[in-house]
Amino acid sequence: AAKPAAAAKPATAKPAAAKPGTAKPAAAAKPAAAKPAAKASAAKPTAKEPVEDVIRAIKLPHEIEAEKQAQSKGKEAGAKSAQPAAKADTTSTAEQSVPPVSVAPKTGSLPTTKAAVAQARNRVFGSYEPEPERSEAAVKRRVARERALNSKPALGRTAQVIVALVFPLLTLIAAIRLIATPAFLALSYGRPGFPSDSFGFTDPERLTYGSYGVDYLNNFAGPEYLSGLKLPTGSSMFTDGEVQHMVDVKNLIGFAYILGVVLAIILVIGVWYLAKRYAGGVRRALFAGAILTLAGIAALVVLAIMGWDAFFTQFHALFFSEGTWTFSVSDTLIRLYPEQFWLDSAIGIAVLVLAAIIAVLISCWPTGRRREAARLRQEARAFGIGN
Repeated sequence: AAKPAAAAKPATAKPAAAKPGTAKPAAAAKPAAAKPAAKASAAKPTAKEPVEDVIRAIKLPHEIEAEKQAQSKGKEAGAKSAQPAAKADTTSTAEQSVPPVSVAPKTGSLPTTKAAVAQARNRVFGSYEPEPERSEAAVKRRVARERALNSKPALGRTAQVIVALVFPLLTLIAAIRLIATPAFLALSYGRPGFPSDSFGFTDPERLTYGSYGVDYLNNFAGPEYLSGLKLPTGSSMFTDGEVQHMVDVKNLIGFAYILGVVLAIILVIGVWYLAKRYAGGVRRALFAGAILTLAGIAALVVLAIMGWDAFFTQFHALFFSEGTWTFSVSDTLIRLYPEQFWLDSAIGIAVLVLAAIIAVLISCWPTGRRREAARLRQEARAFGIGN
């Protein structure tokens, strides 16, 4: 009765029927039956299932142990002639009793982190490679890279200092040029509270005569421009002493304008050099110049508040000879440009300078985004990346 059954079975069952008294053929038949299933299960996920299912198909130690226990129970309970059927039953019960990987008990040997899972996955598929140690040449290249990023050009620091020092002077000269105009003279005359002339000049006459003096400071005319002016009474508008003082003021203003042109050229060169060689250098230099200008304006304001008369006297004594800038209250210069006018001029210059400082501080404030952008530009220049 056993021979027809053995003949109907596949070739792998013949050794078990030939030697019924030994257990070796059953053990030998076991790998032969398991290899196709393992190959099929390993080939199936690689084609259709994701990588997680492939890893899930790998048998862990607790699964192998459960499978062995099920096989041993099946061997003891089944008959020798029914070994193939018992083997199928034990494999099915083993599959049912073995818990999935997701609910497997966590032990110290099993991976519990994403990094460990990724490392185990790479080892399974043969793509795991330990991180190689950096060679000495790689370390040197990294150090050179950091030095290139952190280093500044040879003249970078010098250019930044020059731009920072030029900015206050150039801003002050530009503000003086905007104040020394007939437009500001009309604004000062027309504001409420400005004192009127107590010696007979009307407001239109005062504006007309005062505009001559302001125009003289900004044109290329000689002293005759003022000495030839006549009052309606036929007398000269300015005395010789007043004309000479205006000449001194014009020379001082002209020197300031020439100095402003030179400083503007130096500023342009410094900004161009920093923009080409050191990313963020222009922003840092202008920011430092704005802070320096703000400190200087604050010091001058404190001195002016503490004593305007002393400040006004020391200012004139610094630029003019003694006795050449003091006049009577009835002289034309005092009537056209009283002390209140100079106070308004100082306030106007301070307001213009403060406006320039605020604009620079807003546009050059060292925010984290601006520092990071400058670092990336400097890195691109150091390594020749981009334009």
